[in-house]
Amino acid sequence: MTIFNVRLSREDEAELAAAAKKSGRSKSEIARDAISAHLKSMADDERRWETLHDDWSDYGSAVQDAYEALVGHQVAKLDAVRKAFETRLVEIGNMDWAQAIEPVYEIFRRKVIEKSGVAYAPNPYIGGRDPKDPEMIAVIGFAADDTHDLAIPLEQVFYNYCDSAGLEAFNEIPAVFARARARLEADDEKREQPDAN
Repeated sequence: MTIFNVRLSREDEAELAAAAKKSGRSKSEIARDAISAHLKSMADDERRWETLHDDWSDYGSAVQDAYEALVGHQVAKLDAVRKAFETRLVEIGNMDWAQAIEPVYEIFRRKVIEKSGVAYAPNPYIGGRDPKDPEMIAVIGFAADDTHDLAIPLEQVFYNYCDSAGLEAFNEIPAVFARARARLEADDEKREQPDAN
């Protein structure tokens, strides 16, 4: 038994399915009977023999012609789709920023903030390779595998803060540092205490 893979148009496929449902037979049986009828209709035994041994040249060329006609019809439809798509692109191009871009940008911005704040906590943080030259680092996450680190030497952060906030505000940094250190020491004491239970 030889298996043939015949691609039908949607219309022909629908007709074949309907005929199969109506007759209670499978689509394969109907297709097989149609092929058999086509072969039997050839009156000349010699011609039929040649056809059977040259890959069904007549039948194959008829199927190929039908397929090419179908493809041509679909390509013609695609041209109309292409024109409609190009028209839509022009419409989008003519939209102002607030109407066309802002809704997308708003979603993108929200997702970047959510990912950056949650996935890389604590973020920003003080780190770096050299404890004597620490950096302030902020991670921006655009996607799961697309991140960007902003790293500034901590000394530069302090300098920028002093330059913008003034020396009086800058002089409060030791008090902030002392409060942070007191919290850390309190946490250490809690960890060192034996469990009350």
